[in-house]
Amino acid sequence: MSQKRLGISAAILAYSLWGVLGVFWALLHAVPAMDTLAYRIIWSLVTICLVITYQKSWSRLFQITKKLFHSHQLIWIILSSGLISINWFIYIYMVTHHQATEASLGYYIMPLMNVAVALIFLHERLSRSNLVALAFVSVGVLILTIQTDSLPVNTLLMAASFCFYGLIKKQVPLPATISLALETMFVAPIALVYIMRSPFHIINSGVQITALTVLSGVITVLPLLLFAVATKNTDFITLGFIQYMNPSIQLLLAVFVLHENFDWHKAIVFVFIWVGILIFVTGSLHKAKKIKQLTSN
Repeated sequence: MSQKRLGISAAILAYSLWGVLGVFWALLHAVPAMDTLAYRIIWSLVTICLVITYQKSWSRLFQITKKLFHSHQLIWIILSSGLISINWFIYIYMVTHHQATEASLGYYIMPLMNVAVALIFLHERLSRSNLVALAFVSVGVLILTIQTDSLPVNTLLMAASFCFYGLIKKQVPLPATISLALETMFVAPIALVYIMRSPFHIINSGVQITALTVLSGVITVLPLLLFAVATKNTDFITLGFIQYMNPSIQLLLAVFVLHENFDWHKAIVFVFIWVGILIFVTGSLHKAKKIKQLTSN
């Protein structure tokens, strides 16, 4: 198998797994969202520790941690661990409270929110297509706000938390396994204290719920490892296309498996978002083609 085919296959698997996570968390609807998050953190840490043991990367983890501590960059990892925990909690909460459709909307607008963050915080210049795409997405969010008579806070917070998580991760680029190990290590003590003090007891919930909480670690780590393979063997333009598999699968499962309502009011919102995405992707392709032509001359 060629490297590019390997990368594309890994990306498809990763985004497919992320896409079906909504149904996985919906199976845990009987568990409070905060408890689900706490168990997810604990079992993710256990899983990633097993992966690091298999890779024989403990010495590398300690060396990187020591280096980060001395360079005062450990603060970025702490911030990223907080942001990803917020993202996980909001997504779990939304799916278990019949808001999986709105959650998929958050992942649709996330790439365009990255563009907005680049404009505001990195002072990058936006192309005309990016500006038009952002305008369409903004109109879609405005329509949703008018329809529900409230700002879609959870959708925007979920997208924003992951967006800033990615921005912070750029400050300290680390291997996927090392990064997740450090992030879960920082929040695991908080998660453990919460589980010990929570009135909810997982043991009393039956074998299925207990097994699903244990499996939550694997379902968190596996797509991340696949994504790491994808980023090493696939160009970002291709990944840019494949990433929309995640919210598309989420939306289809929300409507046809979780049986959430998708009337014409929601359809109008999604049409504006989809048009914005189409303009964004088309503009990105045109820009990449132009750069390729300049470098080949």
